[in-house]
Amino acid sequence: MLSYLTYLIFRGFGFFVTLLPERFALWMGGQLGKMSYYFDGEHRKVSHENLRRAFGGKKSEREMEAIAKRCFQNLGMMAIEFFRIPRMDTKGFRKKVSVEGLEEALKILDQKKGALLLLSHFGNWELMGFMSKVIGSPIMVIAKPVKQNRWVGRFILKIREVAGLEVIPPVKAGRKVLKALSQNRLVGILIDQRAKRSEGIMADFLGEKAPTTPGLAMLALKSGAPVIPVFMIRNGLEKHRLVIQKPLELIRTGNKKQDVEANTQLFNKTLESTILEYPDQWFWVHRRWERKRRARRVRPSLAQD
Repeated sequence: MLSYLTYLIFRGFGFFVTLLPERFALWMGGQLGKMSYYFDGEHRKVSHENLRRAFGGKKSEREMEAIAKRCFQNLGMMAIEFFRIPRMDTKGFRKKVSVEGLEEALKILDQKKGALLLLSHFGNWELMGFMSKVIGSPIMVIAKPVKQNRWVGRFILKIREVAGLEVIPPVKAGRKVLKALSQNRLVGILIDQRAKRSEGIMADFLGEKAPTTPGLAMLALKSGAPVIPVFMIRNGLEKHRLVIQKPLELIRTGNKKQDVEANTQLFNKTLESTILEYPDQWFWVHRRWERKRRARRVRPSLAQD
């Protein structure tokens, strides 16, 4: 009962923000994000711990606190934009988002191997799904289903499908991905979530080893499909830049295990470079390095300094 009530509130809020002028709705989302920074102590603590791992000794306490606050603000605006996706058309998307590198990326499909998109929880990653409609072909993405609330999960999935995505769960996704690539399709894989230690590769990420999924590297090496990094970068209140980078030069030595490890490290470094350039736009509230019960002791949170 509580789950369904939460869903109704969630959906009602989503409907409400679509009635507001976009600029005001985004401003409101930013303010809600700022409020969440102060009221959501658990995620605030996680963001502070992560920032210290990445920037401890490189940035001041005040600088790291400012990054954390802007991260929450970005997430608040992102939520507003997500609810408004069903009312967006390609003309509205092009007005809102400037796309860089699209023509070069589409030429890669002439190789008839499809392409793997290196994605991350950066900027407003949900808006990237609308590129499916821009190019006129659905993009397949691997995403974990929302298990905490099945009604909310279905609602989120529906919006993603409206944007033009074909969403598949991670379980036994390999065959579906390889089939899609053989059909010359685009497949997006998020690489910046903590992998299970039993399945992941301990690769450097922002100065520390982090359990990282080897899936993208394994699929790229097996299929021969190019890996294209893609980032959605917020550029002010209502604007974004979708940056489609050149395909990465994969490492191929013939040693499968070493190649998977080396390319997984390459992917982390690629993501790292963009995070360092726009640190407030990454998803710092996720325990990227360690689970909660294994989190090491750190200095008091920034809020207590």
